[in-house]
Amino acid sequence: MIDFTETLPTPQSDLRTKQYFLIFCIMVAGKNAKSSTLKTWDLLQWAWEKTPFEYLESLIEKGKLESRLREIKTGMYDKLTKAIPQALKLYVETCSVEDLEKIHGVGPKTSRFFLMHTRKGFEGAALDTHILKWMGRYVEVPKSTPSGKKYLQLEKKCLELFKRHYPNQAIAKIDFEIWKQYAKI
Repeated sequence: MIDFTETLPTPQSDLRTKQYFLIFCIMVAGKNAKSSTLKTWDLLQWAWEKTPFEYLESLIEKGKLESRLREIKTGMYDKLTKAIPQALKLYVETCSVEDLEKIHGVGPKTSRFFLMHTRKGFEGAALDTHILKWMGRYVEVPKSTPSGKKYLQLEKKCLELFKRHYPNQAIAKIDFEIWKQYAKI
C-alpha cells in the first residue's frame, strides 16, 4: 500500500502509481488523508495484474463500481460514480489542469494537487485549508478554498510566498511539508 501521508509520488513515478494517485486525489477531496489512503487501497488492492484504471474499468463494465464503493464505505457515491469513469479516460502522463477539471467534482485544488506531485516543473498551488492557514501568517486569506478568479489571485500570492520562504525548493515538497505541519494525521 502506498501511504500518501508518508510519501507522495514524484514525476518519476510509474504509470500505476500515478493512476492510483489520481484516484486518491479524487477520493480525498473533503476527506481525511489517512482514511482516504486506506479507502483508496481497499478499492484498488485487487489491481495486481492490471493497472488501477484497467481494474476500475472492469468494475464499471460489470456494473460493480458503486457496490464496491459502498462495500468499503467511501461515501460520496454519486460524486465518485461519476468522477471515476471520467478520470479513466485521461492519460495521467499528459493531462492538463483543464482536462482534470472536466472530471465531475474536480476543481483547481485537486487538479493542482495531482499535477504538482506528478509533473516536473509544474507551477501551481493546491490551496487547501493547510496552505491557507500557513498563508494566513503572512497575508489575509479566506477560511476555505476560494474558486474562480479569487483562486487564481490567491494561488499567485501563494507561489510568491513559497519562493520567498522556501527558495530553491520544489512546490510539491513545500506543499507536503506545510501539510505535515498543519494536518492532524
